[in-house]
Parts: sequence; structure tokens; C-alpha cells
Amino acid sequence: MARFCTLYSGSSGNCTYVGGGRGGLLVDAGVSCKAILDGLAQVGAETSAIAGILITHEHVDHIRGLKVLLKKLKVPVYSAAATLDYLVRGGWLPPGAQLTELSSPMEIGGMEVVPFETSHDGAAPQGYRLTTGDGRRIGVATDLGQVTDGVDRALSGCDLVLLESNYDPGMLACGPYPYYLKKRISSQLGHLSNDDCAAQLVRLVESGTTRLVLAHLSQENNLPQLAFETARSELLAAGCRQGEDYLLQVASRKTPDPMIVF
Repeated sequence: MARFCTLYSGSSGNCTYVGGGRGGLLVDAGVSCKAILDGLAQVGAETSAIAGILITHEHVDHIRGLKVLLKKLKVPVYSAAATLDYLVRGGWLPPGAQLTELSSPMEIGGMEVVPFETSHDGAAPQGYRLTTGDGRRIGVATDLGQVTDGVDRALSGCDLVLLESNYDPGMLACGPYPYYLKKRISSQLGHLSNDDCAAQLVRLVESGTTRLVLAHLSQENNLPQLAFETARSELLAAGCRQGEDYLLQVASRKTPDPMIVF
């Protein structure tokens, strides 16, 4: 049995809980330690069962609370070597932190964790595919300017996928951001638009994915309902119906979502 919950999701901070039969993992720690611990308590996830923290990349909205959290949980941190090096050099870790390079499949907390590269402007950004002891597969991919063949292969066949739906192209173009930032966001090393996310969701449902979570929405350049409707419309055009072929939700920005158990 798998347990999945987005605790916080968005440009202001990200943290996701994934649990299996023998334990749980956090993906990123981009909000305060207090917020993460409060969120875990709200969804009934025991901190004593957390076996480690997976870091996707080093941007602050993914590591903000890591240093203090590690003083409380005292669990290993897993990520790409370049990301771990950044955390060490930048003082983002407490003394004695346990660090493990994650560049190939590894069993952590009773789950197989497979890292895969994502297209983003970090040191060595990664997404993760996690498989629980009973074979449930969960894909986590945020902060990616494009869905590469590697990302597509990693997410294909997952039962549940958390996928970035960061911005609406029209809102970004007409919004208050300076030109250079708009170019960065919309580049292949930036973030995934609602349209590109929706196109990938069709591929995922066709590969057998039944639970879809839209994540990392921009507060300035997107709206939850807009992201949802863009995805739903694209899926409907492909003959996939919400509630029949798949379940779709948008991850909340500042409050934990209900635990998904499957």
C-alpha cells in the first residue's frame, strides 16, 4: 500500500511525502522545519517512520528548511553529487549530516528509488520514481523546462504522477515579470507550462497512470482552476474522462493535501 501527500507545492516552497509499507520519504524541504513537521502531523505521517530526504535540486524553494529539519529528524539526505556539494559549500546542512549520492536505483525505506535527470537550470536537477514494496509506482517531476525522453520513460507506467504545471503562457507574457525572467521560465531549462504539462498527462494516462497531481504552480503566472481545466480539456480531447479513466487534482500551495492511499 502506498501513501502520497503534497505538504506544500509552489514557487514559495515544496515538500512531498511518499510512504510505503515499511517507512516514508520526503521529497524536498523547501519550507520551514516547523511547517513540515506541522504538515506531517496534520496528515498522520509519523516522523519516526521517515527514512530519508530526497532533494531534487538546490534552489531555495526546495531546501529552505533542510538544515533545521535535519537537526530534528537526523535522517540521510539523498541527491545528485553536484547538489550535495552545493549544500555542503553553501552551509545548508548541520554538522554531521549524512549524505548519500543518488545516481542509480537504490532501496531507501523499503522503496526502490530511481533518479532521473530533469531539464532545469540547477547543478544536477533530478526527479524520482519510487516503487513501494507491493509494486505501487510514484513519479515526482517538478522544475523542468521540457519533458525529455528520459523524463517520459521514467514517468511512463507510474500509478501516480506529480508533474509540474507552473505557468500559463498568456499570463506569463502579460504579467509583471521582467523580460529576462520570462525568458528563463519559458526556456527549456525553466519550468513546464500548463499546455506542455497537459500534453504529457495524456501520454501518462495512455500508459496506465490513473492519479495525476499538478504541482509547483506559479502564484503570479497561473491559477489552480486554469491549470486544472487546461489538463482536463486536453485529456478529454484524447478521450480520457475525469473520474472514469483518471483522477486529477491540483496540489495546494500552503496547506497539506489529504493523504492519497492506494
